[in-house]
Amino acid sequence: MGIENMRRWPMYIIFAVTILLTLSLLNSWSMETELQNRLSQVSTQLQECSRQQSLCMEESLRYQQQRDIYNTKVNDLESSKIKMTNDISDYKTKVVKTEMQVNRTLVDVELCKTELQSLKNLQMSKSATLETLRLEKETLTTQLEERKKRIDELEKEIAKLKISMTTKSAPNPSASSRVTPAAQPPKLSPALNANIPMNEPVIENNAKEEMEDPSALNDDNFEQQ
Repeated sequence: MGIENMRRWPMYIIFAVTILLTLSLLNSWSMETELQNRLSQVSTQLQECSRQQSLCMEESLRYQQQRDIYNTKVNDLESSKIKMTNDISDYKTKVVKTEMQVNRTLVDVELCKTELQSLKNLQMSKSATLETLRLEKETLTTQLEERKKRIDELEKEIAKLKISMTTKSAPNPSASSRVTPAAQPPKLSPALNANIPMNEPVIENNAKEEMEDPSALNDDNFEQQ
């Protein structure tokens, strides 16, 4: 029926329909090819997007890790800051204590200098006193030597006088008219007559006592030193 109807159509209509069908087929084929190309491009773009998304996720994770690291560092820095602040306060306290100790040490040094100067002055005064005592000791020693010499001379003179008195007190009948030796004073040497007073026996006794105890004078001198 259809073919018979088409036979009834004119030839140009048949050609026109054939051309239209051919064009539609060509158009559909080209559109299919274009759609396939577009699908391939879209799939490629999707793959690229997924790759970029994975990269973005990795970068976000990395940035998150870096942020955590930075936060940890910031916390460490904060704790270090607090510790340094405490250390600085401790150091300031130590510096203040050290300054106080230094000031006390300086005061002690000044006191030590003053005491040292006083000790030096005392040593100088002791040296002067010792020198004076030494000179006095030498003077006393010289006087003692002089007294010893005088005592020796007096003892010699007394011995001579005793000898002369014993010889004169012996019985002599030819000298009965003369003065007894006890009544006549003994003659002394001119040096003794000029230097020895009448109370020479007292001086002799005192000199003998000083001669018998010379350590007392030396003990007094050492006690003064």
